Amino acid sequence: MLRDFRYKFNEGPFNTERELNGEWDLGNCRRAVQLYLYKLKGIFLKPEQILCPEAYKETGHFISENESEFSFTHFSDGDVIYAEGVKNKNGEDLDRSLPSFETRDEYLISLHTALFTGEKDKEIWHATAVEGGSCYWSLDKFLTYYKPVAAKPI
Repeated sequence: MLRDFRYKFNEGPFNTERELNGEWDLGNCRRAVQLYLYKLKGIFLKPEQILCPEAYKETGHFISENESEFSFTHFSDGDVIYAEGVKNKNGEDLDRSLPSFETRDEYLISLHTALFTGEKDKEIWHATAVEGGSCYWSLDKFLTYYKPVAAKPI
């Protein structure tokens, strides 16, 4: 039901359901959120409901935010995870934490989004430059490259 697509940073969410259902093969993590929620939950989110900082501040409600120990125990299929990048696609360390940005909004814009599926060894569905496209990852692999900072059901 979900489509595979190649990663491209500037290929974000679509404005209409027609575009989302049309022919395309490129996307980023925000488009992955839009596609997943539409195909599996029947929810079409407009770009302003997915793009940060607005999405982080306004869309959904937090089930986990800024905890010292981030826990996935209360997550459900389709919960959106916001995460800092901690390694690049070459496995080199990154610092994408709040202090490395001039403003909180710049930090929020930089956060990666992914979706929790709850499916064993395929707990995360997202689109990432690390993989070069859309993919399922185990929780362990996700936590190698990203540090979750918040999560929201939609």
